[in-house]
Amino acid sequence: MKNFFKNYDASHIHFSQSDGIKVRSIKCGYCENTVAPNSGFNMIYRADDAPSYHGTCLATIYECPLCGCPTIFYTETEETIPGELWGRTIKNLPDSIAKLYDECRTCYANQCYTASQMIARTLLMHIAVEQGSVEGLSFAKYVNYLEERNFIPPNGKKWVDYIRKTGNVANHEIVIKEKEETKRVITFLSSLLMFIYELPNELEE
Repeated sequence: MKNFFKNYDASHIHFSQSDGIKVRSIKCGYCENTVAPNSGFNMIYRADDAPSYHGTCLATIYECPLCGCPTIFYTETEETIPGELWGRTIKNLPDSIAKLYDECRTCYANQCYTASQMIARTLLMHIAVEQGSVEGLSFAKYVNYLEERNFIPPNGKKWVDYIRKTGNVANHEIVIKEKEETKRVITFLSSLLMFIYELPNELEE
């Protein structure tokens, strides 16, 4: 999205509430609620020397009616920043695990897919340590630890291997990770976290 405004002269962009705020259904990237905000600002392009763009609404900055945080909706691409947080909210997570999981999801919402996958790899290592392993081991040994102690669900090893491979590429090669690939990684992580932390504690409660 950083190149969205490259064709526009920033001096001609005006913020306006008087041009009418179009109500849209969006999922807030902060509170995760689906809302239909009707307040905010339109980013209007006003330039007499560019009649094809004059009066165009480039984007709308919506205020979430529940949490009050801003979401930018780009008219041309119909994308939002921050976008939707991918992966479900998991209960009963230790603080350090919850922090990394939130960072992983937040990077995804802000289209930082390479960073999201690197954090996912780190998160697996933290899970292993939190579940009794020692610090300073290789990623492969942490994966083996989780598998040997049945923390990884049946048929889940191929998912962990997938995260290992993609995370290793993100760390050591000049490759930009893509959106769909990152969604798959977060989907598995949310399932693993639910399996390890949420379901056992739900039963106890």
